[in-house]
Amino acid sequence: MSPIAWQALAAAARLGDGNLHLTSRGNVQIRGLADTDQQELLGLLSQAGLAPSDTHDRARNILASPLAGRLSGHGPIGGLVPRLETELLSRPALAGLSGKFLFGLDDGAGDIAKRRPDLGARWHRAGALELLVAGEAVGMYAGFDAIAVILADLAEHFVSIPEHDWRLAQGTDPHLSVLSSARLHESTTDSPSDAAGLTQSVGEVHPLPEPHPPVGWIDSPDGSVSLLAVTELAIIDHRLAEFLGAIDTDTTVSPDRIVGIHGLSEAQAEQVVRVLAPMGLIFDANSPWVHATACIGSSGCSKSHADVHSDIRAAANELRLEPVGQHWVGCDRACGWDHESTLYQAGPDGYATHDSPKDEK
Repeated sequence: MSPIAWQALAAAARLGDGNLHLTSRGNVQIRGLADTDQQELLGLLSQAGLAPSDTHDRARNILASPLAGRLSGHGPIGGLVPRLETELLSRPALAGLSGKFLFGLDDGAGDIAKRRPDLGARWHRAGALELLVAGEAVGMYAGFDAIAVILADLAEHFVSIPEHDWRLAQGTDPHLSVLSSARLHESTTDSPSDAAGLTQSVGEVHPLPEPHPPVGWIDSPDGSVSLLAVTELAIIDHRLAEFLGAIDTDTTVSPDRIVGIHGLSEAQAEQVVRVLAPMGLIFDANSPWVHATACIGSSGCSKSHADVHSDIRAAANELRLEPVGQHWVGCDRACGWDHESTLYQAGPDGYATHDSPKDEK
């Protein structure tokens, strides 16, 4: 996210309910818009580069690891995002992808692979990228220069299948067909060393991804600082968005609803914490909001059985939120659930807890 993007989103939020809502797909959602706001909204987003295509807007669901190249062992895959986007936008057939179809680029830490993208790639320690198909690594590898074309080719193959579903489901005929296409692609190989362009197999030559706290101060090998933060209920009000737009550096929004502010000097990082913590950015890894998220609830959804936001805030204020991943929802659609955290689902008789995965909603 660029500073200009934050400024545009702050202006867009003022057209709606005044807030930006972060989602489990690393998206920013604006709620409460009126039909009469459409043209102004489109103008704001287009000028900031957030709506580059009328025809392919749904085809641009790309997740990428936010700390790629910023920590030891986290592969430098960040530059692949614009390459993949450009490749997707250049292909008319891919306008037919559903808005649920997901691409993922993982830096080797597994944070994006666990989201089970329909198509994607994961950094391998030999310096290559392993293909992900229907959320699974398939033992086929490619180099940096080829991966965007390969993923677009496989997506084209998927949309060419008659009566294909919204997404690639394991074990279905479309899945097996796309998997076969991946294995036969001229730019894939079953050797990571070959894909990386190494003259001989040298094994795993890059270090393992360096672990890091979910939020807080992250020192990078180049001497810069990344700050990772959450907000209460993953909501950013328009004033905080304006301040984020005033920081002249790159930022990220992750599917864990974490805002990353990158490339800071120590002095800049200290200033950001002093200014933005009182405005709602939470840098404390012990905060309950690091682990607790929720759907919009009855304040924005007629299907909800409860005012979920009020209920989860009350639980936080009463110190009833356990320091484990949890997602609170108002109905059985379970919007925003990542299928890994504990689900608290409201019903006519209160909240029920679900620990096992459900069908994706």
